[in-house]
Amino acid sequence: MQPVLLKGSNASYFFFPEEESTILSGNKFSTVYVAAEVTTKQKVICKHLLPAFFNNQATRLKFFIEASAKLQHDGIAKTLDFIVEGTNVFIIQEFVFGYTLKELINNREYLDYRYNYFFYKIINSVLDTLTYIHSHNLCHSDLKPSNIMIVDEDGSMDVHNPEVKIIDLGSIKPSFQPETLDSVGKPYNIIYASPEQIFGFPELIGEHSDIFTLGLVLYEAIAKEPALKPANPVFIKRMQSVAKIEKHYRFDDELYYVISRATAKPEMEKSSKEYSDDELKMLIIKALGKRYQSAADFKADLSELII
Repeated sequence: MQPVLLKGSNASYFFFPEEESTILSGNKFSTVYVAAEVTTKQKVICKHLLPAFFNNQATRLKFFIEASAKLQHDGIAKTLDFIVEGTNVFIIQEFVFGYTLKELINNREYLDYRYNYFFYKIINSVLDTLTYIHSHNLCHSDLKPSNIMIVDEDGSMDVHNPEVKIIDLGSIKPSFQPETLDSVGKPYNIIYASPEQIFGFPELIGEHSDIFTLGLVLYEAIAKEPALKPANPVFIKRMQSVAKIEKHYRFDDELYYVISRATAKPEMEKSSKEYSDDELKMLIIKALGKRYQSAADFKADLSELII
């Protein structure tokens, strides 16, 4: 079994693409491997971007690389190197030891209500990172429990002060810019998408969209199930875009208020197909005004729930 050797600007790296145990994830946009730095043997993450990620658009790839390099924050997994070999693009990223938020949500150990504050603090940490991302006029646009990592190096995870990192910037885009959804960043996960994403108004996608998505992530963190089940995609699309988020039995009134405000949706009196694009756009703009206006505002209200 032969390793692949990559020579970056900062170091050299190797990984074994044919060894299944080294493959962390894969889809049509990228394959993610556990790799190592040649000299120190330190574990790193190697993301091999596939052609579908940038669809031969040099501008799109350039934007992604520049955004990834610019965003240096403790709440974002560090980008260590970029390597381009012909049509192959590799991103070398720090290896984060720990658990995804998805894994913690599914862990029955944290089912007790007494751990709610732990999940509130995780969301608060992500909100701090979003404040930083938004300060660069960028929108993450695809937050979900599987790309939020809680650090646990050698059993060091602290439920009172968790260290949290966003581990994927693949859908990052300029805020409120009129590109198509496919021009910058990969498609979003519809289960956590905002109405403006679903209806295809990229010029309305910005910090309010990330706030909406993180409201749904907060819902799932406490309810232990998504706000919408991934069943029929057509039904999910319709319900996600307009249906009010119902109160879950695990929510108190204060938490439900926070989630409801974060996930404000357009109020429609008829089917979305019966509205013109301009009418639909205006309904969404009204909904944006009802959401938290910044990640910091969202955090301020959520912090009130932490005892």
